[in-house]
Amino acid sequence: MKRRYSLQTKITIIFCVAIVAVCLIGIGAHIKNQRESALGFYHLAISLAVSEDSHDEVNDRFIVEKFTNEGFILIENETLLSEISKIYDKELILRKKGDDERNKRYKGGGETKYNKIYTTEDDSDFGIILYDNNAYLVLNQANDGRVIFQIPDIVKNYTALFIFGGIVLMLCLLYIGTIRSIRPLKTLREKIKDFAEGNDEIEIGIQGDDEIAEVINEFDVAVKKIRVFRQARQLFLRNIMHEFKTPIMQGKLSVEMLEESAYKKSLEKVFVRQENLLNRFISIEKLSTGELGLDIHSYNLRDIIDYALDIIGERSSNISVKIEDCKVHADFDMLAAAIKNMLDNALLYSSDKKAHIRAKWGEIFISNVGKPLEFSLEEYKKPFFMQGKKQKESRGLGFGLFISLNIFALHDIKTDYIYEDGKSIFKLTL
Repeated sequence: MKRRYSLQTKITIIFCVAIVAVCLIGIGAHIKNQRESALGFYHLAISLAVSEDSHDEVNDRFIVEKFTNEGFILIENETLLSEISKIYDKELILRKKGDDERNKRYKGGGETKYNKIYTTEDDSDFGIILYDNNAYLVLNQANDGRVIFQIPDIVKNYTALFIFGGIVLMLCLLYIGTIRSIRPLKTLREKIKDFAEGNDEIEIGIQGDDEIAEVINEFDVAVKKIRVFRQARQLFLRNIMHEFKTPIMQGKLSVEMLEESAYKKSLEKVFVRQENLLNRFISIEKLSTGELGLDIHSYNLRDIIDYALDIIGERSSNISVKIEDCKVHADFDMLAAAIKNMLDNALLYSSDKKAHIRAKWGEIFISNVGKPLEFSLEEYKKPFFMQGKKQKESRGLGFGLFISLNIFALHDIKTDYIYEDGKSIFKLTL
């Protein structure tokens, strides 16, 4: 089964990927800044410790103000001073022994971290001690004095996090706005479905100035125009059909008052033909606009064909019938009318004025002896496809076939046309 992802799902995935990527980049930039900041302070601590400007040569002491002015934090807490001094003294002893054990005790996170002890040119020493996730600069003063500073790499720089956090917030707001913008598409889809099913009394206009709102509002305008056109067409057809049927009915009533004669029969045929032609035009119009509905029930195929033959009347004596009965789900009147049209055409355009119908195994075959169809069967499914061509036979055949073929299509009946041995054969697969 093919998986289908909605537009909202795709947009959500895109924004999630973008937000995750921005977060990772932001965290990476923050870590990089912290490392660069820490490395800079480490180098600064060492540079100040070995610099002559940071020493008081007379008293053989480090100048504390030089370090505090650079941002180093002087430690005054006795407990903390004692803990750091213990670690420093231990590292100093190990250094003098040449022991590299300290290089192993601070490994973690893929990076080697260890305490460092440095010696200046005058053999005084200072060091950098790691304690409780902080780095401290230990300066040994004359007379065993000791000054300890916190190296300010722990003074966190959150600039990168704030910048990328703002970008993430902007993406979230943009996502919410985008989802709100496309949400009306779901309503539009439902309205289009209703409209396709024949409901033109829909209202879908929305407030907004983006492209989606413009499309929806334009669709709403188009629906209103189509509604007006459809109402005008229905009014026009209703009126014109009434105007056509009135003289036909008056003519038929007038003919009934005439005495029996060949002239009366001729007039009756004329009015019957006009009425049938008018009914055909009504059917064509309904079929072409998709307004022809079906009342589907289960029937015997023989009953439908017999009813079609009854409608044909006397001419049905020229039709040979061979039927193996079966059940069909159909609109009785519509399917009978479609088969009647096919048989009418078979009689009208046969060279011997005979037609044949046989049904077996869910298939119906209607055939006659005559010329083949002038156009492909698909062309006859289009209303008025002749477009002004004057061939009387083709135009007449086109109307009947158009109605029948479309009724068969509404019933999901497959139609095929075969011409062989001088016979036209229409095959209907139920």
